[in-house]
Amino acid sequence: MVINLLFIDSYDSFSYNLVNLIRAQNDQVHVTIIHNNTFATFAELQRFLIYFDCIVVGPGPGNPENGYKDVGFLNEMFSNDLQVPVLGICLGFQVMCRAVGCSIEQLLEIKHGQVYTMETVGPELAKKENLEKPILFENYPSNFQSVRYHSLHVLTASDCQKVVPLCYTSDENGKVLMGAQIAETPWYGVQYHPESCCSDLGGLLISNFLNIAHNYNKSHARVQSRHCLVDDDLQKQNGIAFLDKTIDKSSVYEKKKPKEAELFIKECSITPNPRLAVNICDALDVPFFLMSSSTIQNNRGEYSIIALPNDQSTVFTHYDQLHKTLVHKWRDPAIDKNALADTLSGSGTDREGIKCINEYKSQFWITVGDFMKDRLVSNRPDLPFVGGLVGVLGYEMGNFTTNRETGKPVPDAKLVFIENSIVVDLKKGTVSFISLSNSFPIDVEESVREVLSAGSAASTVSEMSKLPNGVDYSIKMASKEKYAEAFNKSQRYLHQGDSYEVCLTSQTEVRPTERIDPWRIFKTLIQRNPAPFSSFFEFSDVEAGVSDLCLLSTSPERFLKWDRESCELRPIKGTVKKDEFSTLKSATEILKTPKEFGENLMILDLIRNDLYELLDTVTVDELMSVEEYETLYQLVSVVKGHGLEKSAYSGIDLLRHSLPAGSMTGAPKKNTVELLQNDIETDLNAHLTVSGARGVYSGVTGYWSCNDRGDWSVNIRCMYSYDDAESWRLGAGGAITVLSTLEGEWEEMHTKLSSALQIFRDN
Repeated sequence: MVINLLFIDSYDSFSYNLVNLIRAQNDQVHVTIIHNNTFATFAELQRFLIYFDCIVVGPGPGNPENGYKDVGFLNEMFSNDLQVPVLGICLGFQVMCRAVGCSIEQLLEIKHGQVYTMETVGPELAKKENLEKPILFENYPSNFQSVRYHSLHVLTASDCQKVVPLCYTSDENGKVLMGAQIAETPWYGVQYHPESCCSDLGGLLISNFLNIAHNYNKSHARVQSRHCLVDDDLQKQNGIAFLDKTIDKSSVYEKKKPKEAELFIKECSITPNPRLAVNICDALDVPFFLMSSSTIQNNRGEYSIIALPNDQSTVFTHYDQLHKTLVHKWRDPAIDKNALADTLSGSGTDREGIKCINEYKSQFWITVGDFMKDRLVSNRPDLPFVGGLVGVLGYEMGNFTTNRETGKPVPDAKLVFIENSIVVDLKKGTVSFISLSNSFPIDVEESVREVLSAGSAASTVSEMSKLPNGVDYSIKMASKEKYAEAFNKSQRYLHQGDSYEVCLTSQTEVRPTERIDPWRIFKTLIQRNPAPFSSFFEFSDVEAGVSDLCLLSTSPERFLKWDRESCELRPIKGTVKKDEFSTLKSATEILKTPKEFGENLMILDLIRNDLYELLDTVTVDELMSVEEYETLYQLVSVVKGHGLEKSAYSGIDLLRHSLPAGSMTGAPKKNTVELLQNDIETDLNAHLTVSGARGVYSGVTGYWSCNDRGDWSVNIRCMYSYDDAESWRLGAGGAITVLSTLEGEWEEMHTKLSSALQIFRDN
């Protein structure tokens, strides 16, 4: 028999972890998910409750004392005579207890991403509280471990008789209520997060609650009364179906079987060399983009991809400020930069060579999906890239973000369709020449073969450890005073319960006294800071030598990699500067402290949530490994999603739903992003010539290949320009938690910034 469960989401970044935990306990459970503000009043929802066996009210940011703004209709729901079994988690638990007279207060010592011992109520206390047995914790040991994410807690005063304690923990705050039942009701709740990957026995909690709900409905004849009141099973199905659609989970495009296509592929053997791709690009006389590993490492950066745009390449550029997408061919002679500017500033009508689409960024994904769906091929799934879309997606292309850049419109997304490419496999030791149109340019192939035959003699990167002499640089960065203001704002929101973790970032502007070729800067950057996800993107797509966006990246962090069956994310949170005294062992000791552990765990749970929104199976394949890079050590986890091919979604759907990267926002994502944009970071970057958005920094760079593979890295340890390399922006940031210190975070931000900024300062 199907169990219909209503899940009320308070915009938390762990909600779908909890939904998956529920589904895993019983394959007959149908979970309907709505937000706590899907309806303006509880009365609008109340008529649907007859269709449901029970309700789970999930966690979320905010304080029940703030009313609808923070908790939607939940206060109203619990103030009604609700005769439906309820399980409240964290915020849901607080709302439930507040409804029967308890106060909600801030903890003296906040706990976010910390594992604590939970103590269930023993037989003597259960008897004292008039409980036959604490059935929510049936078959539990007296102590178990679970994760806490809360700034607030329920204060059970002596006059709050209706709250029956079931579980506690103890810390610097004293004895803190962790679980309870509301007497004479089928309402239960816990303060901790049973769905976290570091929590014990979360599945048992859910299973016990489902049994409680079944027994309650049966003993109170609720099953029969529901059956009598719902005279038409179709009415019930329609009601649940209506609620199921209140949250948009539509795919970018409808999947169909990819076609067989004849691909032009030539391969030759090489000796693996992480600098080979740069040497090849040095020899090219045609435009190119480079996604390269400048180090050889297992499971990351195994390939270097050289994408060759030509006059058949379609270019997509989206401007979030204007809600417009421009589409044109690469360096179409019919257009120039003035034509592009006129189209942007005009009414949005098409002109020769340029198609202008008036659309919000949510529609941009559908535009590129429609373009790609008939170009997907079934052959060569072993190759990472056979041609397809490559480019950059800025931070403001993500969910919950808005581009508030002032002045001249700047691109938030630039994607270019590539027919011809060169793939360097550093693991197998091969170079592949690939063409979707069987037209790989012979002169390019000959140039590459000359580089390959020259071997190590062609290695010029080592000569590029410094930029050219005679150039000075004006460097503007955020003041410590402004940073301190933003840090203190972050701490206030963390302590109030509005966020668990805030990724606070600032940007530095570098303006050289004379323009330096971006390719020259890139070669210096990868020499000084080699990384598994280096990228060179100079978008001179309208006129040769003129670019409206240029990105130079030495990113260590993969955001999302996918093939037809599965996907992988590698979140980085936790950083230690590398010096002559540090070792992998000493860095590990620092990175496994509660502060660093909590930072990584929060983002790890957030990423699991983002994947569970669309996929049924998610695994944590590495939990907080320490990785060594040229200038620092970092704490890295590996999360994988499975069953993509059998789902309704593709990799591009996962990308769309997961942006912006959780490691660059904090958690919960929606609330934290809005706090960052509306308050925390508003004054921090006032020193920039043009300010108002993170822009390319904190976005992602990568590709969507026609064999339906993708790989996107996070835009960190990077620099970018909107004015044809006349000036550069460099972003840096870090996760602020309640355990952070101003001095520690200020130092960490400068450690990250120096990995790219050093090439200007040390010249």
